[in-house]
Amino acid sequence: MTRTGVFCKGRLALAAVVVALGAAVSVPSARADTVLFNPTGGGFGGGQAGNIFNVSSFGYDNGNALAVGEVAAINNFIANGNAAGPNTIFQVVFQSTLGAVNGSNSLGNVTNINANLPVPPTAASGNITIQNSGGTQLVNTQTEIILRGTFAEQVIGVTPNSGGNTIVTFGLAPVQTANNVTLAVQPSGTANESTGAGFSGGTPILTGSVIPAGFGSTFTASFSSPATGPGSASSPVKFDQYSQTGYTSPWGNQQSVSGTGSTNLQIAVSSVSAGYFQTAPAILGISFNPLSQSLPFGQEPPATSFWTGVSSLGTLGAINGNFNSANGALGANIQYQTTGTNNFFAVPEPSTLAMAPISAAFVSLAAFWTRRRRRSSEERP
Repeated sequence: MTRTGVFCKGRLALAAVVVALGAAVSVPSARADTVLFNPTGGGFGGGQAGNIFNVSSFGYDNGNALAVGEVAAINNFIANGNAAGPNTIFQVVFQSTLGAVNGSNSLGNVTNINANLPVPPTAASGNITIQNSGGTQLVNTQTEIILRGTFAEQVIGVTPNSGGNTIVTFGLAPVQTANNVTLAVQPSGTANESTGAGFSGGTPILTGSVIPAGFGSTFTASFSSPATGPGSASSPVKFDQYSQTGYTSPWGNQQSVSGTGSTNLQIAVSSVSAGYFQTAPAILGISFNPLSQSLPFGQEPPATSFWTGVSSLGTLGAINGNFNSANGALGANIQYQTTGTNNFFAVPEPSTLAMAPISAAFVSLAAFWTRRRRRSSEERP
């Protein structure tokens, strides 16, 4: 996941891999495959031709990520003499909505997904429809698809650079007490980007967990002394810069740094819904490469709570992203605006897999810091 803003850390990026009966085997990350997806959940039998899409990627709307305990983890690493340990581990929680299904349909149909905004959401927010090539709506699913997940990271490096910034490096924590990623479907307009409500439910259509293979995460922060200028800890910016008629920010004068970063991670998929994803070739993994993040918030309102039940309001300190107490009161957590796109990587039929020591595979997701909303399912990234 890539984060941009003066304090931006990339957290959720995955490389494609295959897990073989206790061993990890790399899959060529440059080879993007397609998967069959039915956004209605109607399966892949007769009468579904107009609803089945040969999908190369999913695009996600701007969302939120919260690094719970990240500030203390960074400072503990420094206090440890630049050494990782149990006290340098923190938990990442993230949530977003599906914004685009990029692929093709045998009849020339396309998908259209409404934005996950405004705030508060309407009944049409996030709604998925199918149209013919002439723009006539054929199917209204009256549903949205949400992405949520959590996993633990560990600080493994804090290095000042020549520009007066600090580069912080992360690894996947060796012990995972909560590690899961879910795509779920629910009535459109349920997820509220501002309050964070509506991301904990729905019917799962894909589940999995983050694995160590291919994991990599860094951020470059300009909030460390002696960094100066707008967005730095010495000259912070307003945290919530989202603007919409009728929107009143609950964040008051909360300040933030700015930063950039990226994360690569891999997710071993444990289950998929046969109504939404065709089971062959098996979809056994997801990769965010990276899931971008940025500060301050501008395209998306900062969520005040997350699907795990944790609240972010009042937990970010005087300056969100600051870990130097000389710059103001420290918070416990750091919050990011996120967005991402995923590419898929498929594996051979189960009969072929039986010939090799392979028990699971993964799908590659490419995410980057830029709000991308692709309306046509015919576009290939």
